[in-house]
Amino acid sequence: MFTWNFQYVSKAKLADTFNQLMLNYHKGDILIRIHTAIHLEEEAVELARFIKNIVPGAQIFGTSTSAVINWGRVARNQCVVSVTQMSGGHVKAMLLPTYDEEGRVPLPVDTLCKNVKDAVIDEDTKLMLTFLTGKYQNVYKFVERCNDYFPGVQMIGGLANTSDINLRKFLDSGFVFNENGWSDKGIVLAAISGKNVESYSSYATGVQVIGEELEITDTFGTCILSIDGKDAATEYRRGVGDELKERPELTNLFPFVYSDAADIPIFVRFSDDHSINDVFPEDNPVNDEAYKKHPGIDGTKKIEMINANHNVEVGKKIKRAFIYDGKIISDNRALFRRIENFEKAETIFGYSCIARSMIYSNCVKWELSAYENSNMCGCITEGEIAHMNGKNTFANCSFVVSVMGEEEATQEYNPYVFSHTDSLSNDNQELIRYLMDIERKFEQNEDSASADSLKEFVRDCEIKLLYSENEDIPNAAAMNIDINLRGYDRICIINVTDITSMRTVFSEQQIQLTYRNYINKCYVFSKSRNYHMYILDNWQIAIGAPSYMVSLDEFENNMKLLQKELFEYSEKYIAIVPIFCVINDCTVDNYKSLYNSARLEMLNKNIQFHVCDSMSDQLDEDSIRERYHMVNVINYAIANDRVVPYFQGIHDNKKNKIHHFESLMRLADENGKIYYPNSFLDVARSFGMLYDSLSMIMIRKVFEKFRKSDKSVSINLGIRDIKNSEMLEYIFDFLANVRHPENFVFEILENEDIGDYDMMVSFVNRIHELGGLVSIDDFGSGYSNLQHILSISSDFIKIDGSIIKNCCEDHDSENLIALITGWRSLNSRKIKIIAEYVENENIQNLLKSYGVDYSQGYLFAKPTPDIDV
Repeated sequence: MFTWNFQYVSKAKLADTFNQLMLNYHKGDILIRIHTAIHLEEEAVELARFIKNIVPGAQIFGTSTSAVINWGRVARNQCVVSVTQMSGGHVKAMLLPTYDEEGRVPLPVDTLCKNVKDAVIDEDTKLMLTFLTGKYQNVYKFVERCNDYFPGVQMIGGLANTSDINLRKFLDSGFVFNENGWSDKGIVLAAISGKNVESYSSYATGVQVIGEELEITDTFGTCILSIDGKDAATEYRRGVGDELKERPELTNLFPFVYSDAADIPIFVRFSDDHSINDVFPEDNPVNDEAYKKHPGIDGTKKIEMINANHNVEVGKKIKRAFIYDGKIISDNRALFRRIENFEKAETIFGYSCIARSMIYSNCVKWELSAYENSNMCGCITEGEIAHMNGKNTFANCSFVVSVMGEEEATQEYNPYVFSHTDSLSNDNQELIRYLMDIERKFEQNEDSASADSLKEFVRDCEIKLLYSENEDIPNAAAMNIDINLRGYDRICIINVTDITSMRTVFSEQQIQLTYRNYINKCYVFSKSRNYHMYILDNWQIAIGAPSYMVSLDEFENNMKLLQKELFEYSEKYIAIVPIFCVINDCTVDNYKSLYNSARLEMLNKNIQFHVCDSMSDQLDEDSIRERYHMVNVINYAIANDRVVPYFQGIHDNKKNKIHHFESLMRLADENGKIYYPNSFLDVARSFGMLYDSLSMIMIRKVFEKFRKSDKSVSINLGIRDIKNSEMLEYIFDFLANVRHPENFVFEILENEDIGDYDMMVSFVNRIHELGGLVSIDDFGSGYSNLQHILSISSDFIKIDGSIIKNCCEDHDSENLIALITGWRSLNSRKIKIIAEYVENENIQNLLKSYGVDYSQGYLFAKPTPDIDV
């Protein structure tokens, strides 16, 4: 199987690309997917026909969309074409109607299911791409019934949409197409079958369930009329708050979930200015059944109502829920692990809901970033079809992924990005704290109290975004990320404070024109010098750079140049007096207090430019540059796969051969220079998440190298690693599935203060339960050695190199070796002793005389990236 994606630019370029691909449908079926955000209906069909003429044997599958996903990246105003050439499997694609021949009445669910089965399903069908339009409102029931008609077939897809967005109602403006035509009342399918075809499908939502179970007691098509016998819209508004009328986007934060699919959100749209007749015209035969069930309903009265994007059934049990970034991150981590472990990863499909970007503006971008080097192709949808727990279901606000293949293959993933997205959670701590508090109150209180709690939350909570509301420029949250993760420790905060006075004299149009000029000048200036600009609060902006990139003098002089530019008079704009405050060595925790202190001093002295430094004991410029040079090296290594495992053999002193290897981390920069841990680990630890990324990459690489080997390897773990739940889950999952878990030794660094021994003992016990081994590294280096030995059931202890190097000249060092080996001989546990830094025969002979089991050092082997396993 072969998959290639490309952006549509022109028909000539398209023909040239297909010629280069040299597709041959005699060698295997060809699936061509088209997701377009730029074509009208007839234009899309014409494009499909053009492709069909170039590749006559191709099966074509097309949808409209609001944005495309191409090579794991989202892009608006584009069209993506994805080509998959099968090796032995086969593809059936079809465009079918979802309405009767007159296009007036939707087909019964069972009829549609039967039509789909007859058209594309074979005995060995594994995966079916499925796209409908919003006009078929029985989509939820249809997907559920598909599980009965063709069980075992995974489905992925959703509802086609366009760039139109409406927060008051769900739109049905999307269409599906192939070379034979288009339909806004149709379903387009591509069933992929074959003996060797395997697929895996999963999803991420970020939804958190809260509150008691409720029952839908009355509906009108897609409208939920009552819940537990109470007016559904009124109860929903009371729960969310009256702000819902002015801020309809709040419905995106507070969906329902069906009780039998508690992690799949059901979005509703709230409106209070429509009648039943407005939403469900009485002359539309689609609504006949709903009117028959409600013969006495007043369809002309404007009422509050909540509508879903599919027909809702009476009797369904639901719960309240909310969506927040921390859960989105954790869901995506779990999704990624499942996709990454799939062995036949020749092709990846990805579809994400438009509502995800409404809730958190960068959600789609950063959840896709893990796949940005893969061949993932897909689009943004109005609702998704997901595969969960062995069955297919219709979902909202989901990120759904399917991976498939005919032969073993791997994709280029970027797992390190999940460490970086933790910072998004930090930027929304206030929001998350409120959400968790609401959850606790829902568990404790009755319905009315629960509604009050949620109402209080909505009043105090703002949707936090990474970009400013009206400008496509990063905001304060993005600046915090750059400070935390990328070393942007030189920040200049610029503010224009006389806006009130401005408004008493000038028109709003003049003020906005001046504002646009002010923002544009700052942005162009920043970009020209490779600085980052952020909008903090309307006229208050910030410009930042890392100290390793620019000296303090240069940064200060550049800010003075910008201030001069902004002072320049022009008749077109209002004259402004921007105030500049340069903060050196700033952090997320200190920049606000430093700025406030500086502003007081500037007011007292009546000055418009000030430089403040957070360091009382100022580091010299060279030290700062070296530190952030190393940050740059680390980031480069993470982003460009330059974390390099080296391996050093550990010699068995009894059998006189290499017993196992220790894995040692190295980094390579763009010039191929190798960096050793003593140059980068302390810097990485100080940034926290950089260390987490390095450590995870290293462990993944070591695990993959030794996964199928009969040889053993040891892996260093620090205390931070053992406290990292994602790391532990990955290690435990690996040991539970690897053929020889006893070949993996985890060296706990003894030169770090452990502190929580219960946590450590729990970790060691779990490793042993799964068949792995544990070693205490750097034993004797200065922390609580005795407590380590007594508390931790280790299989090895490794004597610190500082003791071994001097053991032939220093009697104290030799006595320590004698003490350790003597203790071992008195102990009932079968602990093996390793000595490191064994560099000559004299040291080796002394160690053997004390019965040391293993020796590690240049006498036997030097660290190398190339070993035969």
